[in-house]
Amino acid sequence: MIYRKGATLFNEIHGQSDMWKSVLSEFAARSEEIKGWLKAQGFGQVIFVSSGDYLNIAMSVARITNLVVGLNSVAVPASELLYGRRAPYDVRIKTLAVVMSSTDLAEEIGWGVDRLKQLDPRVQILSLEVGESILSAKANQSIVLANVKDSTKIAISSVTAMLLAGYNLVSWLSGRDVLSAELNRLPDILATHLKDWQTSAQRMVQKKPGHVVFLGSGPFLGLAKQSALTMRQMAGITCEAHTFVEYRHGYFASLTNLMSVMGLISNSFGPTEEKVIGDLAVTRVNRLAICDAANPQLGRRCDDILELKTGVNEVSRGLLLLPVIQLYCFYMAIGRGINPDNPKHLDHPKMALKEAPGTMPSAKAAQ
Repeated sequence: MIYRKGATLFNEIHGQSDMWKSVLSEFAARSEEIKGWLKAQGFGQVIFVSSGDYLNIAMSVARITNLVVGLNSVAVPASELLYGRRAPYDVRIKTLAVVMSSTDLAEEIGWGVDRLKQLDPRVQILSLEVGESILSAKANQSIVLANVKDSTKIAISSVTAMLLAGYNLVSWLSGRDVLSAELNRLPDILATHLKDWQTSAQRMVQKKPGHVVFLGSGPFLGLAKQSALTMRQMAGITCEAHTFVEYRHGYFASLTNLMSVMGLISNSFGPTEEKVIGDLAVTRVNRLAICDAANPQLGRRCDDILELKTGVNEVSRGLLLLPVIQLYCFYMAIGRGINPDNPKHLDHPKMALKEAPGTMPSAKAAQ
């Protein structure tokens, strides 16, 4: 490690393959129990409830649940459950609520869980927690990743651990062993390729943009949002996250040559995403892309490309994207003279809520 600044966070990024193996072992130990429970319940839809970093992860897993399992699936901020008078789904359908939480978010997310149980008393809750077991008492089933810890203020290991947990849940719901088998390959793939990806990520930050836009489609949209959040936290750069197709509708208007656009290229929408990246050339923005394998046309449409070259299915590839983007954010912070281990822009009083937000006022009161 040649950087004194950020050594702790850098080592955490590189140590995630061992952590993933530990998470996979914990899920393997609970596999038969939880799979039997899921099968017996016969759920018709899934709602993911979370907050902060994990809400972005929940968005990604919700899209994958819909794609792989075929169930209606949506991710909802825990706080938004306090606002409505009805559950954000059809309560006539048996519903699984997957709660993604951590020790510092448990109280806030717990308010949302309590409200959800009021809105739909029949809902069944599965909690996935990083750190202490706090919401287990509110859940019908729970899995606690007690040994997963972030080494700094920025969520690194906990975010990828939660995404891996979500992928495991999808494999259980779908009953597809092929997905589970591929997930078990990911730790070794990360350990083998991360140093090569590190070199590419370091090269991509040479222009030192003052603003970064992350683009994604489907399950990669949630990851684009998480990438933007990580960049803000680590490097103090203003960021956005959008879907590729929607970004065409005026969102690109303020782009300049002092900014970068990072596209997370999928297989499903690849040609369309490549065209969107290429059309942004008129703005002179620095166009970057991360994909599994680039074709010559993408090479002509981008200023730089990071190829994973793993052959991993699009569904589970998202887990490999996050450490790459974490390194990209790390080198961006270093280039701006910021210590990723302790970014000064995060040194502010914690904006904690002392009580749960109120529900929406009744129509009569509003009049």
